[in-house]
Amino acid sequence: MNFGTHHVCIKVLDPARSAEFYQTALGFRECSIIHHTPTITSYFLSAPDHGLQLQLLHGVGLAADCAAYGHLGMRTEDIQASFALHSQMGCVSDKIVEQHHQFGYFIKDPDGYETEIVQLK
Repeated sequence: MNFGTHHVCIKVLDPARSAEFYQTALGFRECSIIHHTPTITSYFLSAPDHGLQLQLLHGVGLAADCAAYGHLGMRTEDIQASFALHSQMGCVSDKIVEQHHQFGYFIKDPDGYETEIVQLK
């Protein structure tokens, strides 16, 4: 049995603001919208390499409290250029850290969710 990546779901307060953040900061593109009920909607964004979808879940009674969420991980080929972009956007939550296998730092979206940006060595 084989498994592959499909999506990560996060609850958001303002889907338009969150979609704009992920499109600008990480190059995601909107791929579909699903209306589950009259008050609950999912906005799916696709990563630039199409290997992962991000589901922005919005609806009445859904709190965007980051509960039980770890973080999303995205890779880059140029950590310095990525860091400069995210610094300019004001969303960097940590400096670049070097580990034995990668360089990395974190950014925060409008709802406080963290994404780790890594450049593999």
